[in-house]
Amino acid sequence: IPVIDIFAGPGGLGEGFRSLLDAHGRRVFKIALSIEKDKYAHQTLTLRSFFGQVEPAETPEEYYKCIRGEITLEKLNKTYPMQAAAAEEEAWQATLGDSKDAVSKYILDKRIKEALESEQNWLLIGGPPCQAYS
Repeated sequence: IPVIDIFAGPGGLGEGFRSLLDAHGRRVFKIALSIEKDKYAHQTLTLRSFFGQVEPAETPEEYYKCIRGEITLEKLNKTYPMQAAAAEEEAWQATLGDSKDAVSKYILDKRIKEALESEQNWLLIGGPPCQAYS
């Protein structure tokens, strides 16, 4: 089931959906698009998106080495270019709303439609602002 995750932060809410597995160990939900405006949260979101590009049992050891700081993110992305490109496409740094920095509703709609690939059944999730609950 494709998921559009708005106000994603570093991806915690989406991670909960992504972690649900079926009886065969496959993910039930696929994050189709995550949108976050904060630069640093977006960096984490993109790395977590890389993790989501493979089935849990097939996570490469290099991913964990990157998390531990043993290799760079650049090295991870060069080793797994397809997963890195998919993660970059999934995690979008953009501002939503009516502010002058916000993407247009046309561009937002276009990105969502592209991410859903004509799927009619999908889920929209959005996280509350972390600052209010910190």
